[in-house]
Amino acid sequence: MSLNFTEHKVPYIDLGDGYQICLQDRCCAHGPEIERQARQKINETPENVERGMKEMHRLVAADPALYVPTELEWYLKVYLRASKFDAKEAFSTVQSNAKLKMKNPEYFVTPVDVRHVYEEELIWVLPERNHDGAVVVVIESGKRWKTSKVSLVELNAAVNAVIAVLAHSEEAQLHGCILLFDMEGLSMSHIMQFTPKATGIMLTLIEKCSPVRVLTTQTINTSAVYNFLFAIIKPLQSKRMREISILHGRDLTNLSKYISPEILPPRFGGTSKAPHCDGRLFAELMMQYDSWMKTTLLPFGYTRKSSISS
Repeated sequence: MSLNFTEHKVPYIDLGDGYQICLQDRCCAHGPEIERQARQKINETPENVERGMKEMHRLVAADPALYVPTELEWYLKVYLRASKFDAKEAFSTVQSNAKLKMKNPEYFVTPVDVRHVYEEELIWVLPERNHDGAVVVVIESGKRWKTSKVSLVELNAAVNAVIAVLAHSEEAQLHGCILLFDMEGLSMSHIMQFTPKATGIMLTLIEKCSPVRVLTTQTINTSAVYNFLFAIIKPLQSKRMREISILHGRDLTNLSKYISPEILPPRFGGTSKAPHCDGRLFAELMMQYDSWMKTTLLPFGYTRKSSISS
């Protein structure tokens, strides 16, 4: 098990037995047909790309306090894909991301700032893609999470950093991602972390700020204790968040409706034989994107707080 690089200098983790974790493109893991379907689902046609880019340029120009270099068309295209080429929705996501970054910068950090979260194995990515090409990001929100070592803010910031890195991948832009929350061993010490403010920001990051489409959130191994947490989350959820948020108890049979059992580890009710990734190694993988986030991604946004009063 080691960190390696492709001939194009793309970092990946070699888990052994033919399994790899790569956060960038892998020549469309499911072939050209799945890629064609993905482009169809997000309304990506040459005409929509041209129309969407033109509108995004206009909208950015109309908001002078927003720093987004329009020559970096890849950045605008990321948000267009996440919004299925609805330019107004895409620009709204750019604005929401920028506003939250200005007000709560602690959620927008580089991987080095949350390295310990990955080393604690609280966040990792399944080595194989889902049947629809989606990337599955696992968030350990139960017994593995020691709140004395990792705060909820740090946990969410680390998830946000992973999604930001996935925005570097055309595959992830096309196919989106699934967030899989494991609540096994959830306790009241965990629930105490979920203040209304922190919970509201967590939901906003997922729904209104993500540069990669979050197809669904799958929450597994919920128990009676989870009811206390759900009482905090539910009033803050929008209609769309309620629609994409799927809860499972300890019976994970229905999880297979959303995530292929072949890519899930046995403890999640799957049959994958992929070795578990060491947290320190996943942290090293994320470190490869630290400079890119610091210089290319995080500087974008609002340049003064007075511009985000509304």
